Amino acid sequence: MFNYYQPTRIHFGVDRLEEIGKISKKYGQRVMLVSTNDEPLQALYKRVVDSLEAEGLVVYHFDEVVPNPTLEVVESGIAFAREHDVEFLLAVGGGSSIDTAKAIAFTAKQSDHDWDAIFAKYDSPFEQYESLETSLPILSIPTTSGTGSQVTQASVITTGKEKLTFFHPDLFSKECIVDPRLMTTLPKRMSAATGFDTFTHAFESYVNGRGSYYSKMDSMAAMKLVIEFLPLALNDLSNVEYREKLALADSLGGRALANAGADTPHPLSEIMGGVMPIPHGEALAIVYPAYINHSLSKHEAAFGEVAKLFGDDFTAQDLEACVTELLVSLGLNRKMSDYDMSEADFSEIVSHPALSFLPFGSREYFVEILNDSK
Repeated sequence: MFNYYQPTRIHFGVDRLEEIGKISKKYGQRVMLVSTNDEPLQALYKRVVDSLEAEGLVVYHFDEVVPNPTLEVVESGIAFAREHDVEFLLAVGGGSSIDTAKAIAFTAKQSDHDWDAIFAKYDSPFEQYESLETSLPILSIPTTSGTGSQVTQASVITTGKEKLTFFHPDLFSKECIVDPRLMTTLPKRMSAATGFDTFTHAFESYVNGRGSYYSKMDSMAAMKLVIEFLPLALNDLSNVEYREKLALADSLGGRALANAGADTPHPLSEIMGGVMPIPHGEALAIVYPAYINHSLSKHEAAFGEVAKLFGDDFTAQDLEACVTELLVSLGLNRKMSDYDMSEADFSEIVSHPALSFLPFGSREYFVEILNDSK
């Protein structure tokens, strides 16, 4: 027996961006566009606004999103949404833009909201929380192939040095456009990091024991696509065919993550990213070889199945070397010390209180992984 839920309508394919106006108009007339203010994406934002306005929509552009979005940015967005009485939100960008839009949409119409209560109450991806009448609809257009946020029910927000996640079915995008052409201008470093993030979503949702027949199909397909096409894409960044395969992997990995959840590397990388300014995908890359090494006995059968994706002759015992070789090819085979980590930073990471109650193992297990990633 298993549950599998994926309510997002996915519009996938090259140049599907042009359909955003027609897709959006069924959700209302007043739309809040949520994005960063990055100069290279200004032309894209204009294309989106033009498409929306051509269908008679009134667009209010909130462009204050930052990497690892903070509660302060979300609160600013909530005030913006209320000021303009928007009817739905459209996120354009990477996971930071989509996560910010989710948090705004969830709270903007609530008369009062308590973030501590939200993070405490909606802390599981597996609970079937009731839909809230106050939640605004969300549409999304990802510009990276990594977070899968366009097809998940999670929003990751930074408060102080903590990266916290809340889950709710209202956070699923109603519809998303996945247009691989939008990823062809993504720089090499970001392409590598977001692509490896996709791999980790698929990997962790496959090995953690909570996957179903459906989610495991998503996971295996996503990993296979990343292993084959991410190194190729990094050598030919504008190749639309390669980007299409990675965009497909991203959505598949996101669907698997939404239904089976993550494993040890994700919370460890989020703790690390809260203390040090390391991009999420790169933080994951840091802990992965040590995680595989220290988890072999726990996940040997699943590790063996994943190892076969790298070659028919590989076994679970070869998986650490396989993943390390992949990281080398992506330019991501690094340690924490490569990011100017101080002893105080490392001490803060290994003493984090979350290590005492994460459900994936003991504090000692997590500290061993972190020590080997130092």
